[in-house]
Amino acid sequence: MLKNLTLKLVSVVAAVLLAYALQDASNATVLTIFVPIEIRNSPVDKMLVGRTKHGAQVTIKGPSFLVGEVAAAPPPLRLQLSKAVNGSYVAPLLSSDISLPHLVEVVRIDPPELELVFETIEEREIKIEVPRLGQLAKGLNLTGVELTPKTVTVKGPRSELLQLRSVETQPLDLRDIKGSQNVALSLRSPGALSSLSIGLISAHVQVEELPSERQFAARPIEVRISANSKGIRLKPTGVSVTLAGAPQLLKDIDPIDVVPFIRLSNVPSRSGDMVEVSVALPFGVRLVKVSPASVAVWWAGSSKVPAAAVAAAETLAAEGRERK
Repeated sequence: MLKNLTLKLVSVVAAVLLAYALQDASNATVLTIFVPIEIRNSPVDKMLVGRTKHGAQVTIKGPSFLVGEVAAAPPPLRLQLSKAVNGSYVAPLLSSDISLPHLVEVVRIDPPELELVFETIEEREIKIEVPRLGQLAKGLNLTGVELTPKTVTVKGPRSELLQLRSVETQPLDLRDIKGSQNVALSLRSPGALSSLSIGLISAHVQVEELPSERQFAARPIEVRISANSKGIRLKPTGVSVTLAGAPQLLKDIDPIDVVPFIRLSNVPSRSGDMVEVSVALPFGVRLVKVSPASVAVWWAGSSKVPAAAVAAAETLAAEGRERK
């Protein structure tokens, strides 16, 4: 019993001596540390767009071993904002905002206050644009790029949204496009403080083959007339026809399907009249030119072809050869 009492007395004396040693000014250490500043209770309808500092120099005092522990892992200064935050706001930095061990105290905080700038959060619908990179392969033509969706909702501070005219996607590399296809494109961030409602869009890239040309030479001319065409003669009797269209389509055309013709309502009233040549075309191609564009027409009953008609026909034929 006496032995236990002695142990208790020794423990009490040791505790008193330890407490005295810890609180002794000669054992205290003063140290300045850098602590980060955390913002708490930010208003939900506003966004922090500016601040003078992200941390503070805090001078602390206390027992050496405790001050050393604090310096090894500085606690953040948790700044509690008031509810009446709007625009520029100056908040005092208080020692009570720092969590420290019991025997460590704050001597000084520099700066003693922090200036913050808040803006109201807004949302806007902004159009999406697709920058392009490179060129399509030879023989291809870009006819359009259809976006789904065409706009995106941007959320952020008013000052940043007012500067936005569009939101860009990653570049569309035309060198990778071989035909009409759908491409997924990610959206680029519109600003440091703004966010997007979606991060990915679909772009339908529309491409067509550039038309090429093919010439069909010496195609005989048909005479289409309501009366009997017997005895009708032409000068020249054939023309060259140039068509334009998709390369493969032109390649597959049989020349007999290219039919130049003239249309007469009746037998010409006089020999040597010049008549324009039309062409019956295969589906999917267009007419570029007919050479010559007109031919002289006469009938067998005339003694000879008028010299003027022959000259005109020969001139048209020569012009056609020069244009080839």
